[in-house]
Amino acid sequence: MPGTLNKEDECRRVPFGRWTFKRRSFSLLALGLMATPALADHPGPTALGAGGGLTVVGPDTLSAGKGAAGFRLTATRPDQRSDAELAALAGRHVHAHNSDYNLNASLGAAFGVTDRLTVSADLPYVRRHDLREGEHAHVAGQSVNAAAQLGTVDGIGDMNLIAKYRLTSGESAGVALLAGLKLPTGSTHKHSLEGERLETEHQPGTGSWDPIVGAAAGTMVGAFKLDASALYQFSGKGAQRTRLGDRARAGIAVSRRFGPPEHHDEPAYGGGEHTHMAAAPHGHRSWDAFVEMSGEWEGRQRVDGEIEAASGGKSLWLSPGARFNSAGGLSVAASVGVPAWQRIRASHPDNRYRVLLSISHAL
Repeated sequence: MPGTLNKEDECRRVPFGRWTFKRRSFSLLALGLMATPALADHPGPTALGAGGGLTVVGPDTLSAGKGAAGFRLTATRPDQRSDAELAALAGRHVHAHNSDYNLNASLGAAFGVTDRLTVSADLPYVRRHDLREGEHAHVAGQSVNAAAQLGTVDGIGDMNLIAKYRLTSGESAGVALLAGLKLPTGSTHKHSLEGERLETEHQPGTGSWDPIVGAAAGTMVGAFKLDASALYQFSGKGAQRTRLGDRARAGIAVSRRFGPPEHHDEPAYGGGEHTHMAAAPHGHRSWDAFVEMSGEWEGRQRVDGEIEAASGGKSLWLSPGARFNSAGGLSVAASVGVPAWQRIRASHPDNRYRVLLSISHAL
């Protein structure tokens, strides 16, 4: 939003049905991204400022000097492949793996450097429960294929730093650019139950520095808010001479707010996913219903310079959800995603569903 706005402009709001927007408002922090790409073993692009949903980024930024903090949990349930299936894939020289479930829990914070520029950081905790992998070996001149029990792998993952710059100053529509970096803060030295160091794709961290770029846009269509975003992560060379595949996510979210109309005689601030009135004396609770359609892609990984043909894949997720916004700026949201379509190569299992939970607050 323009730096030339005066104090009167800062507090001016423009109503759109039950939605109310403030100049220099901010849609609160969305942590971990943007939920993790579901077929990947590592967090993909993340960004602050969710749109109407939980995996789509909106264009809003924090007012200068304002902050936000939050927590995000993503739980993914993959299809379950038997030990016999993993062993059969190993016989085809595909070192496929499976887990009971995957968790990604992120803590994050954001700060408005200027009215147009917001920076954020999030640090994830990663857990893969009961990891199994197919193994191929030669014993006494004969091929032996089996499923190895690697155990549960967990630990701090790689931190993400993101900057968002809003290009436009309109109230009902906006466009923003995003750029950031994934830092190699996560562990890359976890071991299996037998004491062997796990491959990099199974570690909580990657050991690589990965640039992230993207864009976000949003607008009002009658009583509905429409957001769209795209993010791309360039994977660098990491631990154990491994370069995981690049990752990308793009999506669109449609949301609708339910609640009493906002008053227009009180200062507003960026609380919850969209601007609310101040908590006292006339703040209101509200609910948002939303649905997202997001596409995710992961490229093939390279180990020692060789491409693993069975890695990577792509999927299309449909995720309905709801959000509660308190009068005091607290926002609690949840969604359930199901794959509408997926084509994931054999080293990773297909996905059944994922559940997302987000809690955030303006500071």
